[in-house]
Amino acid sequence: MGYRGRVVAVCVVILFNILRYGYYHIYLGYLFDRSFFVLTGIFLLVAWTGGRQYDVAKFYSEKDPLTNAYNRRTIDKVFKKQIYQYRSRGKKMGVVLIDLDEFKDINDTFGHQTGDELLRCVAELIMNIAKKEDYVVRWGGDEFVHVILDLKEDTLSDYVRNLRGKLCNLDMEVVQTVSASIGIAVYPDDGETFEALIQKADTSMYEMKKA
Repeated sequence: MGYRGRVVAVCVVILFNILRYGYYHIYLGYLFDRSFFVLTGIFLLVAWTGGRQYDVAKFYSEKDPLTNAYNRRTIDKVFKKQIYQYRSRGKKMGVVLIDLDEFKDINDTFGHQTGDELLRCVAELIMNIAKKEDYVVRWGGDEFVHVILDLKEDTLSDYVRNLRGKLCNLDMEVVQTVSASIGIAVYPDDGETFEALIQKADTSMYEMKKA
């Protein structure tokens, strides 16, 4: 969760109090009173609390509350912004669709609490692999999407191999190994819209499932 709301609110209060001090004590010539600091402290506390509410609301509007990955609505906005830069610069972007195999059986065997823990572990694993500027999205149910920005040539095969290896050695007490079907698509080779890239990745993933 970011601090933007709190930082902005506190900065506004500080600016307001600088103006308040200048107006009353410099311009009007009122004697300085210690209550100035008391009121400033109260204003800062209110600003911090209000700013935190904004940060919490923004966090849950962008993130999946279970896994801390981004949600689908956020990635739609992000992709539309990124696409303008990538068109002009000739860069590539990778879209990796990850679907956990036999997740329903895990839920039925070990319970939904274990299933939720597995989703959190997998999301954290993907985020640890991802670069700082990438986006990891909970696409729905047991599916995740990793949007790899500024994709380099011939890195996706290494990525898939690395991800599979880490899933096979998952650090969970009950579920110690997980497999996943993985589909990939590359912008602009496989499409110029996010919908087209997801469709291509989805087709690639189901071909892997059949195989």
